[in-house]
Amino acid sequence: MHWFRPLLLTLQLMGLSVLVAAGIGITLAFFISLVPRQRRVGRAVIGYCLISLVACIATPMILHAAAWEATAGKFGWLTFSQTASRTYTGLAGRYGGLVACVWIHGLLGAALVSLATWFGTSRIPSQVIDQSRLDGGPIWTWWRIRLPIAAPWVVTGLLATAILAATEMTVVDLYGVRTLADEFYLFHAVQPSITSIMIVLVLPCVLAIGIISTVAVSRRRRLDVQLLESNRSAGDAAEPLGMLGHLAAPAAIVLATMMFAFPLGGLWVKIGHRITVSADSDPAFTVGWSLRQAIGLLGSAPQEFSREYLWTAVLAALTAAVCLPLAWVVASTTRQRPRLRRTVDLVSLILFLIPGPVVGLTVVRLFTLSVPGLQTLYHQTLLPTVVALLARAVPVAYWILRAGYAGIDTSILDSAKLDLGWIGRVWWIERPLLAKPLAIAAVAAAVMASGDVPATLPVLPPGVVTVGTRLFALLHSGARNQEAALAFWYVISIIGVTIVCSIRWKRSAG
Repeated sequence: MHWFRPLLLTLQLMGLSVLVAAGIGITLAFFISLVPRQRRVGRAVIGYCLISLVACIATPMILHAAAWEATAGKFGWLTFSQTASRTYTGLAGRYGGLVACVWIHGLLGAALVSLATWFGTSRIPSQVIDQSRLDGGPIWTWWRIRLPIAAPWVVTGLLATAILAATEMTVVDLYGVRTLADEFYLFHAVQPSITSIMIVLVLPCVLAIGIISTVAVSRRRRLDVQLLESNRSAGDAAEPLGMLGHLAAPAAIVLATMMFAFPLGGLWVKIGHRITVSADSDPAFTVGWSLRQAIGLLGSAPQEFSREYLWTAVLAALTAAVCLPLAWVVASTTRQRPRLRRTVDLVSLILFLIPGPVVGLTVVRLFTLSVPGLQTLYHQTLLPTVVALLARAVPVAYWILRAGYAGIDTSILDSAKLDLGWIGRVWWIERPLLAKPLAIAAVAAAVMASGDVPATLPVLPPGVVTVGTRLFALLHSGARNQEAALAFWYVISIIGVTIVCSIRWKRSAG
């Protein structure tokens, strides 16, 4: 019975997050499919939606929590949220902040579901879409034909949302929602038992089985990253849609803006939020917003939190530098070994699903063994932290490179075997062909490492503080102006990296 209530609350959080993600994500993908691509305005809207979705996914959970706290938290600028954000009566009892946790997880999950649905419905051959339109229009075709065909991709996005809700602990710990991951972090991290570890891994294992089954169903067609480019113009918005076609673009912009612009706007408003208390015998409160205060805090934040930004950048760069060669070697080695590739796929999925506290504690136990030198490495170097961050960064980079290899014609790689060895092929043939996937994998690994707070908390050496761990410590007392400024620049940097990568991708493709 000790684990029953956390299990029930975890299932409740998973279910509600999946519902939010499905409602927003599938709807956004539907509106994007109706946007006409023949006009420049339509292409700009689609590019904006893509940048918004990628930026939302790349933003760490702790920053989403900071945006919520700045807007609707204990010290948020929305006055009605003083109680609304922390009061909820659920199936597992009365818990504070479950609404906030559901929204934060659901918003990130909505970006995952939207991208998965968009890709799944866009990779359908144009012949199938044209034939289906003999029975109905584009809207009917999308909901009755394209969405069911893309069901494995949609289900994968929903399962990813459920995994996120089941294994992430920073947000739930911030709001006192005692899920299985947070229960393990609070009460079993010091002396973990086999029972506690097995219980906290039950849901990720079940969801992993679901993802593997879904991927097996969807493997009837090869994953080719070029299909999205080749088929999207043929299938989306190829016929006049009337009034709904004109409303699709504004609706898509509104939903995409909700992914990152609203949280960013909430941080901006909080930075300049000012409350003045009069000195009268009967004190009165005056709420206002000051542009000068906002600019001043934003200008001083890089210097005030320079140590946090520096260590975050160092850890991100080190993790990407170690992760990219490992993932590249594994992806290249398994390219023509189907049995080994399936094993690596399973191992990478399992690594990614392990909750961060379990990863961190495993690394701690490893570096505290009675082996000469390990204690010194643990207390005086960043090696344990980088090892803990690799648990999720390597699978992400591996799957990106795996998709990149799937988009290369096998005849090119096979013909290179006649003149070059494996190292020569990797450097002289595969490296130019994988230039964009390699860059994306490096950026994804760095972003993943910069925001993986659960894995870094147990293994950070003394004196090392990242942006995520600093926010995790400060947000327990509410997001004030300084914390909002700290999170603002981090979100801006992620959005900037996303925009730069998108522009370079389009230029190289053109």
